[in-house]
Amino acid sequence: MSARCSNNFSSLRLLFASAVIFSHSPSILTGNELLEPHIGRVTLGELAVDGFFLVSGYLVTKSFDHDQNMGDFFSKRILRIYPAFIVNTLICLFVLAPMVTKNYHLSLQCLPRLLFLGHPRVDGVFEGMPMPDLNGPVWTLAYEFRCYILVAVLGVVGFRNIRVAIASGGVTLLLMSGLHGLPVSTGAVYVALGSPPDIVRLFGMFAAGMSFYLWREFVVYSHKAAAGALCVLALSFFAPTVVNLAIAACGGYFVFWSALKLPALSLSRFGNRIDLSYGIYLYAWPLQMSIVYFLDRSINPWTLSVTALIGSAIAAYLSWILVEKPFLRLKDGFKRRTAIGVPAGSGLAVRP
Repeated sequence: MSARCSNNFSSLRLLFASAVIFSHSPSILTGNELLEPHIGRVTLGELAVDGFFLVSGYLVTKSFDHDQNMGDFFSKRILRIYPAFIVNTLICLFVLAPMVTKNYHLSLQCLPRLLFLGHPRVDGVFEGMPMPDLNGPVWTLAYEFRCYILVAVLGVVGFRNIRVAIASGGVTLLLMSGLHGLPVSTGAVYVALGSPPDIVRLFGMFAAGMSFYLWREFVVYSHKAAAGALCVLALSFFAPTVVNLAIAACGGYFVFWSALKLPALSLSRFGNRIDLSYGIYLYAWPLQMSIVYFLDRSINPWTLSVTALIGSAIAAYLSWILVEKPFLRLKDGFKRRTAIGVPAGSGLAVRP
């Protein structure tokens, strides 16, 4: 079995994507975040997003460390995140929005927002629903891509030379995320960098994932240590000032123990061939909102979650076959062209 198939990262990503669905259903129905599944002071959805950023920090750092060609690195990242996002956003703006808006009007600002991975916005959508948003969860994608840029910058400096600084910076950010009163940026600053409360938490989680990779020779994974980390994590949910640091350290240990030390699941082997996690994340919210808006505003949250999970998995499969996989093949073609000395921008046709 290849190294790529002998881990459980694919299963973890599917788990996190599913957890986001189950977390959002109650708030979609009521608008009340207090009714979302909570563990202490942390929602299930927040935990899932934290898990995504931990895993991404590990794998993206590993990717750059193994192949430090800047063009290859960013071509992979762009081809992985942008095509499916653009298709999803266009569907939301031009198919879904006219169906859920009485006076449909598309602002010209919507399309330039695609460049910055901004989530689609149309006034008046899902009228009468407590959380009228075409696709709320995709706000995290812009932070994800900013983290990719950070990896590239740090990789040029040399990961080994600054891994202490990366770990220390992650700890500092995660401690800051437990503080109240962080400013909220707006305008151009928000478009470029995001909101400070989200920056410190998500960049901190990503830095933790980076640190687990960069210090991997010192990290010993064991069943007992994983159980202990889970216990400490459970206690930390009731300590808001340190909970994010505990999620990164103890939760990160448990996540990477699950990914690297447990036997590979059949679901993981499936996910290595057909990756549904990104598509589920993209399509779940529009499906959840549409089910409630068109069919039943009194639907049980569990029924809504399961229905949306099935529907978004089907949409994710179509996205993988029709959009994601074909575009990912382009990165192999790009590498072949540059390897034989053909300029990447020459316009020559390349067969997969």
